Amino acid sequence: MKKTLICTVCPNGCEIEVNYTTREDAVITGYTCKRGIPYAIDECFEPKRTFTSSVKITGTDRRMLPVRTTGPIPKELLMKAAEAVAAITLEVPVKCGDVIVENFLDTDVKLVAAMSL
Repeated sequence: MKKTLICTVCPNGCEIEVNYTTREDAVITGYTCKRGIPYAIDECFEPKRTFTSSVKITGTDRRMLPVRTTGPIPKELLMKAAEAVAAITLEVPVKCGDVIVENFLDTDVKLVAAMSL
């Protein structure tokens, strides 16, 4: 299989090409810094994303509070993450950085408030 990726690890934005059938035989070209290699491998075999969304909040004029994960979670969990936050309702006061869910979807990543209300 052949994939072309734009690396997001540093500001260079290298166009990385990965030719592979398995993780062990991957041939990676186009990177200009060593951080591009693990990025390309992860993106091909275990893609992850930082999740951002909003949860319902009461006790204020605002209806929603932005939230985010403190680190990336597996890409295949993004829809499950959206379903999980849809069931959350908070009440003011909430400070930016407050932990909403400690071990979000059993990923060892926290779901935190992204705004103070």
